Amino acid sequence: MTTHVFIVNEQTFPIHLQYQFAGTGAGESEQHIELLADIKRVRPKDKVIFYLEGVGFYGIFRVAQGTPLVFNDSTYLRKELGKKLIYRVLIEPDEVYLGYVTEWEALDKLPLYAQEIIWSLIYRKLKGGRGCTPITIEESERLIDMLRAKNCDRTLAMSADDALTWDTNTKEIKVLSGCRRNFQYNGLRSQCMNILGEIITRSKSKRAYEDCIQAYFTENIGIDPKLEPICGKSKEIKWIGNEVFCGVGMQKIDIFTITSDRRENKEHRVIELKHKAITPDVVEQLRRYVNWTHSYIKGTINSNIQPIVVAPPPISGRGRIKVADGCRAFHAFNNEHIAKEIEYFEFEFDNKTLIFNKVSY
Repeated sequence: MTTHVFIVNEQTFPIHLQYQFAGTGAGESEQHIELLADIKRVRPKDKVIFYLEGVGFYGIFRVAQGTPLVFNDSTYLRKELGKKLIYRVLIEPDEVYLGYVTEWEALDKLPLYAQEIIWSLIYRKLKGGRGCTPITIEESERLIDMLRAKNCDRTLAMSADDALTWDTNTKEIKVLSGCRRNFQYNGLRSQCMNILGEIITRSKSKRAYEDCIQAYFTENIGIDPKLEPICGKSKEIKWIGNEVFCGVGMQKIDIFTITSDRRENKEHRVIELKHKAITPDVVEQLRRYVNWTHSYIKGTINSNIQPIVVAPPPISGRGRIKVADGCRAFHAFNNEHIAKEIEYFEFEFDNKTLIFNKVSY
């Protein structure tokens, strides 16, 4: 179960609470593949925490079951929101607290150990532009524990007929008794773009589509069995992240999943996606990601970090030479024994679908 932090402001936050949805947008754009990749990672019952800019963190909500789960709706409540939110997901109260954790308490007040800093949100602040950010399992636990402690474990008492809002003066979440019927979400729930179709279109026109591949993964992880050899078995996936910041240099892991089997043996899958055939320098990226995972994710050891590369096959003689060089670099990395051996998958298009093949090198 992943926890997602959605950014809001003083105008949008009450609307999100009243109508029970979260969303993200990019100015006046009608579509934005990177933001779509972000929000497509949500799954039913995932946790949602709101970050009110300049104030702090509020929660806790959960993603509601819906069809479609993520939808496109750029017009409903736009006047009230004061901005355009193109991608949305419905939420519901989970463990909602009156008060909030200030930005200073969550991000600026240094804990005893550096590993306890919520780096995912620190990096998001440095980079900006992310409306829906995944935080790791440990970061989620720390932030939720802060919310519980700040509110002495007292959640808001509310019934199914009540609505929520945010009080500008007290900066607290308030219950609107018996008002839920006044705030039913009645907007259109349109399907988002056809991600696979966009990949095929860009591929045919020789345009970059790495961001589309990432969106394809976040949309289908734990849903499409074709991705299980890469991302882990659907029933064992415990956490999904994309664009996972792993350093102030703004390196980002394309896809990161954490799985756990019946014996609670965890595996951390660090996945690098390419829209061109591999070259040897992909190994240096994986090395940085593996070192960060060792340093920051609790419970990681050499034998439970699985680096993975996903790329199309080479299309030229020169490309095949580079892939051969890349595979030799894989062997050199494997000999360091800092993680499991690199797994390498190639993909191709077949009747408007993606086919993934594991490559022995």
